[in-house]
Amino acid sequence: MNRSALIDGIKALASQLIVLHHLSLYAPMTDWIAAAWPRLVQFLIDDGRYAVQPFLVIGGFLTAQSLAKRRGQAPGPLIWQRYLRLVPQFLVALTLVVLATVWLGRDLAHEDWVSPLPTVGQFLAHLFFLQDVLGVPSLSAGAWYVAIDLQLFALFAALAGLAARSSADLAHSLVPPIVALATVASIEVFSRQPAFDVWALYFLSAYGVGALAGWSRRGTRAALCWWLVAAWLALDWLQDPRTRPILALATALALYAGSHIHWRGALGPVRRAVEHLSDVSYSVFVCHFVVIIVASGLWERFDLGGLGQAWLWTALAWAAIVALGTGVQRLCDHWVPVLTRARPMARGA
Repeated sequence: MNRSALIDGIKALASQLIVLHHLSLYAPMTDWIAAAWPRLVQFLIDDGRYAVQPFLVIGGFLTAQSLAKRRGQAPGPLIWQRYLRLVPQFLVALTLVVLATVWLGRDLAHEDWVSPLPTVGQFLAHLFFLQDVLGVPSLSAGAWYVAIDLQLFALFAALAGLAARSSADLAHSLVPPIVALATVASIEVFSRQPAFDVWALYFLSAYGVGALAGWSRRGTRAALCWWLVAAWLALDWLQDPRTRPILALATALALYAGSHIHWRGALGPVRRAVEHLSDVSYSVFVCHFVVIIVASGLWERFDLGGLGQAWLWTALAWAAIVALGTGVQRLCDHWVPVLTRARPMARGA
């Protein structure tokens, strides 16, 4: 199977930056590293969070291509399939977070980033990706992204259904202009209002530009919409420089120019490593928080300290996160298709 080296590389790098961002932000052992390497840790705390933007752009890019190939399917089943793709790893992660909190909650009682044990209602709110909408405290650092991903996909599935009713190809329908207008509205209005950050429109500035890049080669109308929105993003940055929009634009431009570039066989070991990190990026994203809880709780329980131990403990936590993400991904790849009688989950999005 031909895989995009660019998409694999971005997903692998972005997922690891998010892990390091949360380790730097939450784990107590990184306080020792910050004392010796303040610029490194401050960079991960301040700028590591922006690694989510490429994920949103890639999500829009792949969703646009996928929906264009699945013309005529009703939105409901598509949204349900997306939910079944997202929920297994997330459910495992939530369960592990609850167990870790039961085990080490007392050791981390002074930390405000560790949520208390959830009620049944709070757990169900997370299970159906409604926790932020309902104002339920998040159990995990990655919970918000999963909810937003489903909202964005549902929005695009509904638009694809609208195009199917008019018997038009998705890229030649009115959907690209609608997405372009909504993306500009997100850039100029919704993404500037923190109150909207629990809704898809807040993040459409990234997801939408990725979708338009994905459609741009399929028709003149889609291409025009893509370049107009890209120009708008560039002008917006010149007038009001913001990191998120310009990073979204840079990612979308890279996908437009280089998503077709495939791996070469000569890069065997590097290719396998990057492909693996790309394949498990979602599981790593949703599961890494439980490792941070465990590593932080044990650090406090055993009263560890010192720069050497901090580096070692951080490295072990990082390795454990990748290992857990790999294990959870393989578990879900094996059992979810069996339990749901569905085809194996695709790796692309």
